[in-house]
Amino acid sequence: MKTAILALAIVGAFVAGLASAGAIGYGPLAYISYHIIVNQQQGQAQIIPAYINLGNLTAGEKGNVTASAKLNISSNGTYTIDLLHVEKLQKAFSTFIVTLKIGNENITLTPENDSASVSLVKGTYNVSIFISFQVSQNPKGDLNVTNEPLLIIHPAGESES
Repeated sequence: MKTAILALAIVGAFVAGLASAGAIGYGPLAYISYHIIVNQQQGQAQIIPAYINLGNLTAGEKGNVTASAKLNISSNGTYTIDLLHVEKLQKAFSTFIVTLKIGNENITLTPENDSASVSLVKGTYNVSIFISFQVSQNPKGDLNVTNEPLLIIHPAGESES
């Protein structure tokens, strides 16, 4: 009888411990992320973007980073590539140069020259992205950026969306 009461007390303490651990916020047991590519309408592109993390930076720091993206163009045409958030980049960086290689085309974008057009034929492209930067000596503005769009591609003549 004493053994049964002791065992019941131990099991009860264990269950109470689990319940209180969850209540005091031990944290999530799992996270999930995914990207589902659906059939696109004619004239649209399928894009697997690059995620670029410059890490922790200090004033005056210089650096280079490379990344890759994949682009599937469903129709021939002229496409515009825009560098986004140029005002923010100008406040934080004294130099910020993005060079893209798409097929045989090289495109260079800066906050001062933030848009370029490229003619592409239907097909799949591996896009190489090279960024050269120097943090301003006195960076201002939004100094903590997480997963913010940097580059966008759209058919020429259409606005960014």
